[in-house]
Amino acid sequence: MILNTTGTIRRLVDDHLERQLERIEEATVDLAECGAEFIIIGGSPIFTRLGIGSDREIAAKLEAKVGVPVAAGMTCEVEALKHMGLKKIVVATPYPEPLTRRVSDFLSASGFAVLKAEGLGIERNSELSDQPEHAAYKIARKVYFAASEADGIFIPCNRWPTISCISLLERETGKPVLSSSLCNIWYALHRLHIKEDIRGHGKLMASLGNEGNPWR
Repeated sequence: MILNTTGTIRRLVDDHLERQLERIEEATVDLAECGAEFIIIGGSPIFTRLGIGSDREIAAKLEAKVGVPVAAGMTCEVEALKHMGLKKIVVATPYPEPLTRRVSDFLSASGFAVLKAEGLGIERNSELSDQPEHAAYKIARKVYFAASEADGIFIPCNRWPTISCISLLERETGKPVLSSSLCNIWYALHRLHIKEDIRGHGKLMASLGNEGNPWR
């Protein structure tokens, strides 16, 4: 079962991100009391704004408070990229340019070479989920073929539709394609020692059935 609680971010601007920080502890306690076995703090703009290390620091404090494993989405994403052995990546976001740049900077500080990063420029949070399924596909292809020496593609943001295009992008590029949604799901299952053999949703999810031996 997936339990969910939403935040207060309405626009992808700093004052809305700051307000959400105040909500995170309350939401974590609520999910733990509802029986969650693993809690993910979604929303990379919060942690890319705070900088490298903020994701793990805040998660550790919340985990100590509620007694349930907690991870920020950025942690899940970095760990998934490392699990797949990626070193040189391109990044396709739905975000405005300043937020796209923060994602790139965070990943660079995490040890990845970001060859190209580009976003759609969407600022209003509600518009993210209204994007057609091909929006992520088109911008991911664009950034990849502008820097096809990349080891793989990263598509951040849980809110816009991405999962349906992952396998197609992998077939067309021959490289792993990771989205925030799949990174979060993978990391939670990985930490809970679930080794389900999941097919049809990309190489990251397929690797769960053969942990310790990524796709290649």
